[in-house]
Amino acid sequence: IRVVVAANFIAVAARMSLVTFLGIYLVRQAGFDVGTVGLAFLAESLLRGAAAPMFGALSDRIGRRMLLIVAALVTAIVLPSFLLVNGPASLFAWSVAMGLAGAINMPVATALLLDLAPSERRQSVLAANYTAMSVAYTLGVSPAGYVAEQSYVALAVIASTGYLLVAALYALAFRAP
Repeated sequence: IRVVVAANFIAVAARMSLVTFLGIYLVRQAGFDVGTVGLAFLAESLLRGAAAPMFGALSDRIGRRMLLIVAALVTAIVLPSFLLVNGPASLFAWSVAMGLAGAINMPVATALLLDLAPSERRQSVLAANYTAMSVAYTLGVSPAGYVAEQSYVALAVIASTGYLLVAALYALAFRAP
């Protein structure tokens, strides 16, 4: 349970550290129109929300571990790749990739927590998980502003490294039999 909560904390902190400042980067540094960036981010969020139930159901059939590892590794690649976008098509393509990868983590990690927690502790485990993720939103963004001022590339590397750590946590903690 602690590994899943820690992985969710790291994932949220890593994602929010970059995504919070990504719009600023795309408009100011990459020269995108703010409306285009907003639509790409909206598409990512809508896709993530629409695909999440599908990945939750898929994890019931094929297992949770591999989906969580793959999602973390894909996210580790996709997050810094946003710095390479060179037009609206690539921005939307990376947004779709991010939406699909992001759609896996929340429902599958939550299902894993419910699998691991005894029935009498499920409510407190979910509460602890959501509290950790709420704290991660703040702790991920606070130092990220400073790092973004120095280098968006450094921020992307840090965020990507967070997701590599998440994949490693899931791989080591939940080894296949």
